Amino acid sequence: MGNKKTFLKYLDTYVFIDVSNIRLACMKTLGFRPDFVKILRYFQSKSPNLRDIRYYEGIADDDEKKRKMFDFLGQKGYTICSLERKAYTSIQIEKREAKCPKCGYQWTAKLSNEHKVMKSNVDVYLASDMVATASHANGKPVRVILVSCDGDYTEAIKNVLAINPNASVVVWATPYVKNYRKNTLSARLKNLVKEVGKPRFLLCSIEDIRPKIESDLKV
Repeated sequence: MGNKKTFLKYLDTYVFIDVSNIRLACMKTLGFRPDFVKILRYFQSKSPNLRDIRYYEGIADDDEKKRKMFDFLGQKGYTICSLERKAYTSIQIEKREAKCPKCGYQWTAKLSNEHKVMKSNVDVYLASDMVATASHANGKPVRVILVSCDGDYTEAIKNVLAINPNASVVVWATPYVKNYRKNTLSARLKNLVKEVGKPRFLLCSIEDIRPKIESDLKV
């Protein structure tokens, strides 16, 4: 087993980070804020053949503060992959039952709540880049590392493994705790462990490296 781990360590490695997803997951489930400079340093230290580490996050057109942060992280060693965040209108319809206290007549009322949601769809961007990386390797052994809890990446992971039979995928995510209402790890990623199996697919708990990646800023 030790030899397998050593072999994986020295593969050409590509890291893909769904920033908003893993930040929110760590804060909600584990109660800490990740430091992305520390995350960069961690993967650099653990992967001698790290070829690329990609940082995916949306940005509003007028967010100059975040642009400066992207420039800073790019200078540190990240490949910054951003898409403009756009506003979408979300309408939620809620049904409520009411009853007249005098005549007893009962009816159902529909209440609508409209609000704007900012989205950038970086998950599609990230998924396509993962699959492209596996394809461009032309069958050579590669290791793809995904930092996210989002189950929407499940099919992309399967495609990576199908396109390149010598590829392996490691997912770093928050742990799943039974009967815990603040779980953020998708059951689809959790079930993929049994479906694919080691060593081609590994699901690792980001809690295990918390001391190495935790920000000094409190949640």
